[in-house]
Amino acid sequence: MSWKVLIERGNLGFSSAHFITFEGQCEPLHGHNYGVRVEVEGALTPDSYVLDFVVLKNIVRALCKEWDHRFLLPLDNPHLRLTEHENAWEVVFEGPLTHGAAPTDGVTRYLLPKSAVVALPIANATAEQLAQQLTRRIVDQLRAADKLERLDRIQVGVEETEMQVAFYNLDLRTHPPGDPRPPT
Repeated sequence: MSWKVLIERGNLGFSSAHFITFEGQCEPLHGHNYGVRVEVEGALTPDSYVLDFVVLKNIVRALCKEWDHRFLLPLDNPHLRLTEHENAWEVVFEGPLTHGAAPTDGVTRYLLPKSAVVALPIANATAEQLAQQLTRRIVDQLRAADKLERLDRIQVGVEETEMQVAFYNLDLRTHPPGDPRPPT
């Protein structure tokens, strides 16, 4: 038998800037007030709970805080030319911008202080990729706190707007807690 718990809303979120590349184009830099939702499923403990809500909320809040008021930089994006300087990231996109952005010379360049950037090992700063990254990091934290033993599944949702949420699901039974990293 399996049970599940859900945490969402309140102060489970972050405000961050990003842009997405797709179909040879790039969105202009913009931001969202992202919401985060985490659902875990598993057997009950001897004390009749799946996972202590407080433990899960504290982990998620701390992870969200690391991304709050920062630019989310996708390190593995093949359409971006990235240069890491001593105190800054230089991000260059060559090609058109989308959504009626002001015309450019075909090159969009950002120079961002490192303190304002979260460099992520993802191909694009989409809600889907952010949900996967948060899932990995939550699982890492739960593993470090020895809280994965009874869990079967975790689902993380990242909400860009009230109408747009992306989810990532990880079955912990097929990728047991001893695995160093959940699959990509």
